[in-house]
Amino acid sequence: MSDAIKNLAEKRAALLTDASGIVAEHAEKGEALSAEAQARFDALTAEAAVINSAISSEKIAVEARAAADAARSEKAVAFAPAADATRNLSAELRRIAREGGEVELRDITKATFTQAVEQGDRFWITAGQVNPFVDPAIVSVIQLEKGNVLALPRTTALGSAAAVNEGSAIGESDGTNSSLSLTPVKYASLLQVGIETVQDQMFDVASWATEKLAAELAVAHGAVAGPAVAAAATVGVTGAAVAPTYANLLSLIYSVKQQYRRAAKRGFLMNDTTLGAVMGLVDGASRPIFVPGDQTRPDTILGFPVYSAALADNGDEALSIAFGDLGAVYTAIAGAPAIEADRSYAFNAGLITYRGILRGATGLIDPLAVRTFKGANV
Repeated sequence: MSDAIKNLAEKRAALLTDASGIVAEHAEKGEALSAEAQARFDALTAEAAVINSAISSEKIAVEARAAADAARSEKAVAFAPAADATRNLSAELRRIAREGGEVELRDITKATFTQAVEQGDRFWITAGQVNPFVDPAIVSVIQLEKGNVLALPRTTALGSAAAVNEGSAIGESDGTNSSLSLTPVKYASLLQVGIETVQDQMFDVASWATEKLAAELAVAHGAVAGPAVAAAATVGVTGAAVAPTYANLLSLIYSVKQQYRRAAKRGFLMNDTTLGAVMGLVDGASRPIFVPGDQTRPDTILGFPVYSAALADNGDEALSIAFGDLGAVYTAIAGAPAIEADRSYAFNAGLITYRGILRGATGLIDPLAVRTFKGANV
């Protein structure tokens, strides 16, 4: 853990301890929080939420720097489209200056993007940091060779079994079966960089472009995947208010069947705004239910991993929290993500264009494996 993350984590822990102390002090006296105490509690938890965001940003920066260092140590990466080896532009310009001649200026509006930048590992590291739905450690990711529809069989209601005597006929009980169809959708973005930047900068421009495009594509996919998963899940708890309480979270956990809440990929999904509110909750012993993670383990709520995802904010009837076996969430990725570079697209402007494309789709195969918290209609 870097010193910066360690210092921030210690400061956050101190703030949450102070906030817990306010609650404990009034609980011992059997009193409700006064307006002044509530204001202090809110200020402490709000500052802790800000520090939590700073820790997340610092983690991303540390991991990105580590990945970049590892990639550079393993192989040299081409950071710009290759120059035409058959043409010495400098010598040609000097000849024109001495002898006269013409220079062709082209105004090109479209071109074929063909020169790939080999940045696969860096792409997935960055994408997984901003979108849990493409991280195979969190959900189930299937790599497809092509973008055809993927149909996954699923059972929405079990059949029934019974004891059968020897020699007796076995009755048929099919249950309710269907399929989850995933059709990969294309997410794409362009990034243009001045040729002077590529030539003059000492850092790896292609690595920077890959990380930026990977984050943009992953965020776009996550914005579709998050609400889709929440809508497909079964509502486990409806709150008395738009924001969840400690009791609501306990009820949500135990609304999920044992095989799902004990699954290897069990966990919570919620966005950062909701997570900031949950961070201020305490259990019956006035202990914070949120425990920050580090480089080796994720943040946890009541002992279960929690991941930031593009679910709705707390609001009227909003599905703002999901919990259960996240391994039941399937993401299909068609082909490999493409990060390509081209000089000719904006040749007349002196720009190099990087294009990123990701084709993917996400769905929930078992609506009972993941359940949601639904805010009250106030």
